[in-house]
Amino acid sequence: MQSEAATIPAYIAGLAAGERSVIEALDKLVRAVAPKGSGSMKYGMPTYDLGSRVVAFNSQKNYFSFYADPAVVSRYRKELLGLDVGKSCIRFRKIEDVSLATLRNIVSDCAK
Repeated sequence: MQSEAATIPAYIAGLAAGERSVIEALDKLVRAVAPKGSGSMKYGMPTYDLGSRVVAFNSQKNYFSFYADPAVVSRYRKELLGLDVGKSCIRFRKIEDVSLATLRNIVSDCAK
């Protein structure tokens, strides 16, 4: 679901409470791991430019999605078992379903 929000804070403010807490956690994680990353709204979702790579995340109708470079996601496939993982997208229904440590590592690798 694409948002019309112009900024990441506006996007987050427009979410329902349950969705907001997950997106805030993902936003905090990315900013902590890659503080030099530049955040903006692209394709209707929070997107962070980490230099040569990008990470993004979004609240969909029935799940959350986290996007990263396909080569990096591929390296973590074993740690993402049980999740719906595409070429560059990791989908999960609850924050407890995904390892935040693995997402931190993915962001860290994308920021290199």
